[in-house]
Formats: sequence, C-alpha cells, structure tokens
Amino acid sequence: MSDSQILKNVLFIGAGGNIGGPIFRSLENAGFDLTVLSRPNSTNKFGPNVKVVKKEYDDPSLHEVFEGQDAVVSFVSVTALLDQLKLIDIAVKAGVKRFIPSELGSNTLNPKAQELVLFYKQKRTVLDHLEAAAKQNPSFSWTGLATGPVFDWISTSGSISSHGHQGLKNSFLGFDLKAHTALIYDDGDIRSSYSNLATIGEAVVAVLREPVQTANMYLYISSFTVSQNEILASLEKATATKWTVNKGSTVDREREGKVKLANGDFSGVLLLLARLMYGGDAGTNFEGERTLANKLLGLPQESLDATVQSVVDGQNRETG
Repeated sequence: MSDSQILKNVLFIGAGGNIGGPIFRSLENAGFDLTVLSRPNSTNKFGPNVKVVKKEYDDPSLHEVFEGQDAVVSFVSVTALLDQLKLIDIAVKAGVKRFIPSELGSNTLNPKAQELVLFYKQKRTVLDHLEAAAKQNPSFSWTGLATGPVFDWISTSGSISSHGHQGLKNSFLGFDLKAHTALIYDDGDIRSSYSNLATIGEAVVAVLREPVQTANMYLYISSFTVSQNEILASLEKATATKWTVNKGSTVDREREGKVKLANGDFSGVLLLLARLMYGGDAGTNFEGERTLANKLLGLPQESLDATVQSVVDGQNRETG
C-alpha cells in the first residue's frame, strides 16, 4: 500500500474511554495524524501532537471538525450509539473516506444477539446507515470490526463498555481472579471468540493502512476461540490452584435479565450478555460462522495460556 492510499488524518471519537484510550494510543504509536473529538466537560489529556476539539454532538459547527479528515474512528459508549447516525451524515458531507463505528463485541449481524440485547439492535441500525451512505456516496466507505469480548481488558470500572463486554480481570467472563472462583454456565463447553486489547488496536491500524482491502466490510477477528472449561483449565494452570466452580444456567439468566429490565433495573443487561455469550446460538463463535480476517489484517497468532499467564502475573503484581 502506497503512502498516498493510507488514511492518514484520523478523527477519533471516544479516545478517553477504557477501550478507546488504548486503541487511540495504538494509532498514535503507528504515526497517524490524530484529532480527538471530546465533550466540552472532558478532562482527558493527550500528547502535544494531538489536536483536541471539544464540542457537543449537536454543535452547529461540528462539521468543521470533520473537514480534512480521511477517516473517523468511533468508540462512543453504548448510550451514544445512535448519535453515530448524525456523525456519519456529517462525515459524508465533509468528504471523509472511511468510518469505523463503535462496534466490537459479539456478532451484531446475528438476529439472536439483536433480540437479547438492545444495543446490538442499535449497532445494526448504525451498520445499515453506513451501508446506505456508502451506496449513495462512492467516495465514502466503512469497516465494522467484531472482536468478541476484550479478553485481557485491565479496567476495573465495572461499567459496560462501548462494545458491551468486559474482560477476564473484571470477572465479567465468570472468573474471579482474586477469589479463585468460576461461574460456569450450562456444561461449559460452548466455544466463543475473544480478542486481546492490543490485537484490536492492531486491527484498527491495519484497516486504516489497507483501505481498499477492507472497504465496506464487516470483519471478524479473534485472538482465540475457547470454552469456559478451557479458560478454567488455563487459569488453574497459571495460578497452580484448584478453583471453586459454581454452576449457572443461561436459560435462567435470560429469564432473570428480562424481568430486571422490565422493572427498570438495567443490571439485567449483564445477565443477558452472559446468556448471549454462553447460550451457543448468538454467533459468538466466529470461527464456526465466518472466515476470520486475522490474516487479511496481519494479526499475530496468540495463545490462551500465554494471555492468561500474563493477566494472572499482572494481577499478582497489583495485589503484591
């Protein structure tokens, strides 16, 4: 790919988030010319070579931020997913060539995922809008990235990220690194795809560097595709400890989650995400459904055991 074809000027939205921040730094390290769009009340700090523009999404001058940009990379939170519809329209009018939406997580295209969790339906709305915009404007294109949960996410905020899933160190996946307990759903043999944070950063960089090969595509990437039982075995090996195993039912989680949401308790989303991940019918096994884009994007081969050992070592340093 020649330098003239690389999407060099990048507007990044959501660079201060737990997931967006590390991805932004991947682009920064790769040498892109970066502009950050953030809310006026944001206190996030960036490097001296990063242009920061603080505006609300309804600011009438917002289009000025998009002018001169080759690409927009969005990592908005789940509460702002549909705000991307306006951002896409502005990007098209400003002549932006590529839009990467806040996607990640499980397979947005899977009908069961959309049925279980509202924000997957919202993500599909965004993808539909991108497809329509690209058909009407040949110079505009998009790329969606499905990654599965961020396996090695080091945040401990306990919040739902832009893609809706947390990682091993958050205990969201059912494994408590401190207590050495595991919550295994059903038989524990359902295999799902996961990606490490650095790998997601490399994927975004690759999309921007290879725009022709990735135009108007929904791409699946994965560091590894494994079951809960395989993760448990790896954790027991890394900690040299026999873990306490508790059992859960995805059928129960779906029922409980829907009841909570009906009563206005949004913690029900976490229960439905567990049902989505481990129920076996929501498209979480990318290897079983689609050809992975790892080779296309030049992503490294990764090991579950090596990743788990790294996370466990990091946890030991924090608690030691």
